Amino acid sequence: MNPFRLTVLTSLCLVMASAAWSADPAPAETNVALKFAQRDAQRAATAAQTATAKLTAEVAKLQAAEKAVADSQAAKVAAEKAVVDTAAAVVAAETARVAADKAAADAVANAQKVKDDAAADQVAKDAAQLAATNAQTAATAAAELVKAKQAEKGVADTNKPLADKQLETAQAALKPVQEAKAAVEKETAAIVATAKATQDKADFYATALPVAKAEAPRLIQTFTHTRPVQSCRIDPTGDFVFGGCQDNSIQRWDLVLGTKVAMAGHKSWISDFDFQPGSNMLISAAYEGRLQWWNDALAVPTSIRTVAAHKGQVRTISFSRDGQYIATAGNDKLVRIWRAADGAMLKELAGHTSHIYNLAFHPNGKHLVSGDLKGTLKQWELETWQLVRDYDAKLLHKYDTGFMADCGGIRGIDFSPDGRLLAVGGIGEVSNAFAGIGKPTVLIFDWVTGQRIHVLNPKGAFQGSVWALHFHPSGTFLVAAGGGGSGGMWFWDVETETALLDVALPAVAYDLSFHPDGLRMAVASYDNSIKIFDLGPKPPEVAAKK
Repeated sequence: MNPFRLTVLTSLCLVMASAAWSADPAPAETNVALKFAQRDAQRAATAAQTATAKLTAEVAKLQAAEKAVADSQAAKVAAEKAVVDTAAAVVAAETARVAADKAAADAVANAQKVKDDAAADQVAKDAAQLAATNAQTAATAAAELVKAKQAEKGVADTNKPLADKQLETAQAALKPVQEAKAAVEKETAAIVATAKATQDKADFYATALPVAKAEAPRLIQTFTHTRPVQSCRIDPTGDFVFGGCQDNSIQRWDLVLGTKVAMAGHKSWISDFDFQPGSNMLISAAYEGRLQWWNDALAVPTSIRTVAAHKGQVRTISFSRDGQYIATAGNDKLVRIWRAADGAMLKELAGHTSHIYNLAFHPNGKHLVSGDLKGTLKQWELETWQLVRDYDAKLLHKYDTGFMADCGGIRGIDFSPDGRLLAVGGIGEVSNAFAGIGKPTVLIFDWVTGQRIHVLNPKGAFQGSVWALHFHPSGTFLVAAGGGGSGGMWFWDVETETALLDVALPAVAYDLSFHPDGLRMAVASYDNSIKIFDLGPKPPEVAAKK
């Protein structure tokens, strides 16, 4: 074949193939939020069915209790009537007995008179005697009737207080049943309303792909505890939010139903915890220096292992991406690597010269980064556990010569989803370490070069520190939370170094966690709460109520 023709044909085929490829529709973006909304709706519908069945049972109990009261009231009325009737019967019987006694006495006297009468014949005497005998028999019967009526009156008198007591008992039993039914009715109404709202939300998300926007956070739920909450995680299923609290407990709230379960085991404040990828295993870290393994934290949380991990506070914990390793660090200036399966310590990484506040695994699964009080970031290679390089985040540290104390440190660490960027947060431009006067500050590093490329601050004037930060799962923005005298959340477009939004909070926020639907976000606060914000579009009914 002519080479020129072959070249033309080849080019033509490539052009046609290219056209065919370009004509193929791009794969539709997965509606992850819809999947979780449908899960919430199904869970709420199941809970509503259970609640409705429970309400039906409570209604039956109430009807039985009301019947018992009605029956007791009828019995009381009958008992009262019996007392009146038997009293009247005794009076009537007494009257009849008196009359019978008189009649008997008269008949006996007459019989004696006839007997003594010489003119009376035997027939008259016999008749008079028979009349006397009959009258005496009637008198005896009247006396027996009196005794019977008195006995009946005694029974009636005894039964009346018993009937009164029975009614009192039935009425007393009715109140808690009424209260229980009212409580279940209220609970059922709330669950049914939740089921409707979650189904409406799922239906709404089915019409279009919902997108999270940094400019539109809405507070949709608040879960409260008795002590400050300083760490939080939404589990991978999206069903629960967990809070590490200053009463040594982890609290678990159901995001759909609002129910609460306490997980007790630590002996000091809970500093941090993380879920093992691909499982329901949760491992928590506390100020006491120990780690706690929780088996199946989404069903019945059970502590199955405790490990003495560090001397002093364990400040941070993180699972490797494959779930095999756990990295921890704390006040002993050491990073330690543990095997998740059995809690065995595998490696100790030394090099930090001050308290280590935070660490995180890179999305590539090959590196770990740790950050300390003095703003030193260290990058470790997992294969060799060798130090690769240090990053300079000293803008987040100051030594206050007046108080002779270090201030600041790397309080939050996160990688962008694609692993290109490393974000660390804390406090910068400190002018008063004791009062925490400084700017919440986030530093952005290029992962490849290790160079700092951005310094991010809130839009408005705010004094305090970043305590936690995370990239949105889409990678389109970064959010940080923290505070000083009050609390705040701050949103940035990292690519353009643009501060998007400041959100005031009533108290310092210590931690935040994104829901796997990419729309909801949990914020742990000093005001004894975890607040849930929604960054997605408002369902129509929510907008209407607003």
